[in-house]
Amino acid sequence: MSNPVDNFFVSPVDQQNDLSEIVTEILDAIYASSSSSSEDSESENEQHGKSYNFEVTLDEMGDMDFKAHMRLQRETVVYLTTRYSTSSFGVDQAGGGRSRITPKKSVYMYIWYISNTVTFRQLGNLFGVAKSSAWSVVKRVSCFLISISDEYIKWPEGVHLQKNSEKFYRKQRIPGVIGAIGCTHIAIKAPKGQQEMYLDRKKTYSIVLQAVVDADKKFIDVTCGEPGSLHDHRVLRRSKLFDDADRLYEEMFAGSYFLIGDSAYPTTKWLVPSYKDYGNLTQGQLKFNEIHSSTRMVVQYTFGLLKGRFRRLLKFTELTDLEMITNIVVSACVLHNICITQNDFCDVGEENEMDDSAPFVLEEEIKESNSNANLNRRQNLFNYLRQHNLI
Repeated sequence: MSNPVDNFFVSPVDQQNDLSEIVTEILDAIYASSSSSSEDSESENEQHGKSYNFEVTLDEMGDMDFKAHMRLQRETVVYLTTRYSTSSFGVDQAGGGRSRITPKKSVYMYIWYISNTVTFRQLGNLFGVAKSSAWSVVKRVSCFLISISDEYIKWPEGVHLQKNSEKFYRKQRIPGVIGAIGCTHIAIKAPKGQQEMYLDRKKTYSIVLQAVVDADKKFIDVTCGEPGSLHDHRVLRRSKLFDDADRLYEEMFAGSYFLIGDSAYPTTKWLVPSYKDYGNLTQGQLKFNEIHSSTRMVVQYTFGLLKGRFRRLLKFTELTDLEMITNIVVSACVLHNICITQNDFCDVGEENEMDDSAPFVLEEEIKESNSNANLNRRQNLFNYLRQHNLI
């Protein structure tokens, strides 16, 4: 079978340059026309006459250009399309009185929306559908990803607990860690009603994404949608994770495993925060905080990867439907984990880790680090690290 590219009678470099110019021209035209148009139905109907079929342009791109624009490898998008097309969400949809929207186009539209900062009008014009259809497509694909979230965002069990703990241990020699917990804010437009609840400490309207991340930068638990004014501690208290951790402690943290978080969090038998620094910490506590922070930073690094790949999460400038915004954010977390499963990584530097060849018997280390039942989990860990000359 001949390569379709051969039919264009151009060199690969010329072909890629031509495609890049086409993409730039299309996007410039879309953004210019959308920014100057009004929001009434007459104007929207007029915009349909200026629509494009960007799906074809994406199909003709080389793999490198495809990932540069879509933020995902083509193989990941094909996998996602296959899963979506066989789900109840993937039935063809009407495209604003024009052609029907195929599963592949739906996935393309969803990915383009979360990977960029386009409006629904711009998205619709780009793919040749109505603004309302673009909104519906993003909503449906988001719901689909949430429907399969149990496959990709799941708490480690059995041997996976031990393996995850070993990976964390190699960072700074803290035994027993299976996850790092943290929060990030998702900027939104001021919601209708209770605006003060969503105004965070940076005077920005936002919702909170709380996540627990494993050593491989995968989400193993997410909670999203709490108002931006809530403190991280309170977000945790209101989450299902908090109730489950107390109720199912032996199942979730078998063998004295635990999470680490910053000083905003409470000290519990399953969560070890850093020490609050009011200027009176000892040198040992300062050193504890240093290696604790180095191990914990994987969660902030993961938030950076999430928002760097899916730039819509930097700010929702158009949507005011808080439920839909929350669903889009959670669906992006699912897709983040799918990307890791598919070995589809962002082109960024990796964290510095300690030599993973260091020998150890981790189970014994975990028991030793929580040997005194009369002390809280953090104090036991502090004593262990001091005894081993790590702080």
